[in-house]
Amino acid sequence: KILVLQSVVKKVKEFLVGHCGICNQEHRTTNGGWIINAEHKLFCHKTCFDIYLNNNQLEKRRTHYVW
Repeated sequence: KILVLQSVVKKVKEFLVGHCGICNQEHRTTNGGWIINAEHKLFCHKTCFDIYLNNNQLEKRRTHYVW
């Protein structure tokens, strides 16, 4: 007897989720590691999110002080 095994290949659907707010890289459902903040902005990795936070903190400081 010859036993024939069929491999079942499950197709994974891939969708475009959005783009990074800093470097404009595409985010897809199959690749992980992206960050969504409370304003629903997407960031591709920790460095882009750090850049966003630093820019946000600087802008808050500029608007806080009266020259």
